[in-house]
Amino acid sequence: MSVDNSEMIAFQKALETLQNDIPEIMDRIVVQEGMYARDQARKICKEDGIVNTGNYRRNFKSGTKAIRAGNVYKIDVYNNLDYAGHLEYGFRGHWVPGYWDGNSFVYVKGYREGGIYVKFTPGHYTLKRAIDNTKKSQDRRIERKYLQELKKHGLDKYMK
Repeated sequence: MSVDNSEMIAFQKALETLQNDIPEIMDRIVVQEGMYARDQARKICKEDGIVNTGNYRRNFKSGTKAIRAGNVYKIDVYNNLDYAGHLEYGFRGHWVPGYWDGNSFVYVKGYREGGIYVKFTPGHYTLKRAIDNTKKSQDRRIERKYLQELKKHGLDKYMK
């Protein structure tokens, strides 16, 4: 009596190929997740009307390469604007030197003739909310992407 194990050998070869491609696959999936979080931050800015020029919204960025730390993959999502921290976390009340020119306030460093007192401003926590929104549906997205990768490698017929 003989046993046909050709399918088992084909499955083993497909798994070995997949094992070699795992770092690239995970990098691609993690970068896509970073882009999703970035897009969520931009969406929150637009929906909440946080800024008037759109500069803050446009400057949300995500990394282009995943960072591997042991069995964990990470990606950076950030906003490098100098005032991004103030919008994210808020800021305490303080005196701002300057003067009014029509309907707009002109900041002048060290101006002693006038100014305005800016009261405490709470933060919008845009990035935190974007990451929370990303984590809510992350498992489903990653599973879907991973199954697509298995299908590309021809392993979908073994998943049934």
